[in-house]
Amino acid sequence: MNKSLKTAACLLTLSLLQPLAGGSVLASVLPDTLNKPAVATELAHRTMLADLTRAGQRLVAVGERGHIILSDDEGNSWRQASVPVSVTLTAVCFADELNGWATGHRGAILATADGGETWNLQLDGNGVAAALLKDAQARDPQLVMSAERLVEDGADKPLLAIHCQSASQALAVGAFGMAVMTRDGGQSWQGLSAVLEATSERHLNYLLEHDDGLYIAGEMGGLFRLDQQGHAHNLDEPYEGSFFALTDTRDGNLLAFGLRGHLFRSSDAGQSWQPVMLDATQSLTAGTRLPDGRVLITDVSGTGWLSDDNGHSFSRVRPERQYPFTALLPIADGRVLAVGQRGITWFKPEGLR
Repeated sequence: MNKSLKTAACLLTLSLLQPLAGGSVLASVLPDTLNKPAVATELAHRTMLADLTRAGQRLVAVGERGHIILSDDEGNSWRQASVPVSVTLTAVCFADELNGWATGHRGAILATADGGETWNLQLDGNGVAAALLKDAQARDPQLVMSAERLVEDGADKPLLAIHCQSASQALAVGAFGMAVMTRDGGQSWQGLSAVLEATSERHLNYLLEHDDGLYIAGEMGGLFRLDQQGHAHNLDEPYEGSFFALTDTRDGNLLAFGLRGHLFRSSDAGQSWQPVMLDATQSLTAGTRLPDGRVLITDVSGTGWLSDDNGHSFSRVRPERQYPFTALLPIADGRVLAVGQRGITWFKPEGLR
């Protein structure tokens, strides 16, 4: 088993996502999850969920076994969407109230044009690898060998983050520096071998839009900025451990966080980072900026850390139910929804004062 891939994928979602193996072995034992629809269950909101976002006034969350669930009442009730795959889904984004994408294991990219009610599979890991090989062949012969290895492995590698730039344009990144983008609503996907090269094939865990660019957090200290042409630029790397997520502050600074409570703050768009002292030794896995400008970060135990001074210092807060979280989302009534190992819970307003 590829230890670095297992570590990145499992730690990213707090050992919640299925461990991965080498392509030739995995292909022989995996069920056909890319062609098996997600099974409907009333307990989908209690299973492992990896990400959530807004589609207009609707909330959309994604997770294991292809589960995508929707809420039209700010998270008080949930129902399951129709999904054509049963792979674990790791990330979701919407460009507007109707158009969005989700991504996950085996390189799956799903699209919706009806606010998440129904989804169709646009790309899988085989298509991702083929797109990267085509781009490498046209761009840099030295990258062809890396892309060919991905093709040989088959559809076993996960995509771990996705960003919707518009109803026609989206970008997804994942294991081994894989990156693909569409500019035509998903009718075609272009491989970004330049990202594969710039990231040294490190696993890419998170995407954040900030100011004039997209910022990427990855394994082995990897922090990058992606420009409009799809080129990744290396940022300062303040330590060698993995970063699992990024968020920004009211004053325009960046926060990057990851293994064993490591948290760093940048006031110059990632050119340099300063450590933030946090009384946490467990990995930091999810974060968000609240409407009032405060920042909430959670660790692997489910403990929350709240800052009201733009990320200079943090105090401990606790959710309604405590378990490992993978994503946070502020909602209209002052709560912060949290998803993770046991589905959905929240931080109540009174607990965030």
